[in-house]
Amino acid sequence: TDFFRKRLKQLLMVMFQLDKKHLAGALLHPLYRKLTFVNDYQRSKTHIYVRKQLTELYGYGTHQQGNNHTSTFAEPIKKKHRTIEDQFVDPDDDDQNFMPTSTTTNPTIDELDKYLKMSIDDQYRVSNPLIFWQHHQDKLPYLAKLARRLYSIPATSSCVERQFSDSGLLINERRSSLNPDTVQNVLFVRSIQRTLQYNPNLFSL
Repeated sequence: TDFFRKRLKQLLMVMFQLDKKHLAGALLHPLYRKLTFVNDYQRSKTHIYVRKQLTELYGYGTHQQGNNHTSTFAEPIKKKHRTIEDQFVDPDDDDQNFMPTSTTTNPTIDELDKYLKMSIDDQYRVSNPLIFWQHHQDKLPYLAKLARRLYSIPATSSCVERQFSDSGLLINERRSSLNPDTVQNVLFVRSIQRTLQYNPNLFSL
C-alpha cells in the first residue's frame, strides 16, 4: 500500500506542477487562506507575491514600498479529516490558535493583512471563492480584482479539450451504458500511458 501511495504521489507531482499562482489562488480562497499545507517560507513568499501583484497590476500599496512584511504563524491544531480535501482546509477561525502577525515600518495595515485577520462567516466557507469576493469587493477592492484575475478560466485549454475528445471517442451509441466510474478509470489509465511516453522510467525502482 505504501509503495502505491508513493508512486501515485510521484505521478501527481509530474502531472501537476504547482507554481506561485496556485498558492496565491489558495491564499485568496477563504477555506485555504492560512496555507497550513505549506511551510513558513512558501507562505511568506506567497504573501510577497500577492502584494507585488497588487502593486504592479493596480498600483496598490506603492506608498508602502520598502516595508518588510513578515508573517509568523502559530502551529494549527491538527484534527482528523473526513475527506482528502479537508486536510487542506484551514482550521476553525480561532485567532488565538492561528493569528498572522505582520511587522512593518508603516503602521498602516494593507488589504492582505485585513483579509488574513478577518473572521470568515460560515456562508462563505464553500468551494466557490468568488461568492466571498463578490460580497467583499467594497471592503477589499484590490484583492477582489486580483482574485477574479486568478480565478478566471481560460477560453480554451488543449488539455481539457483532449480529455473531452477522449470521452467522446470512448462513449458512443454502442457504449452509452458505460458506468461513469469505468469511464474515469479508462481516462486515468490513458493519461498515465501518455505520461509514461515522456518519462518511461517513472515507475522504475
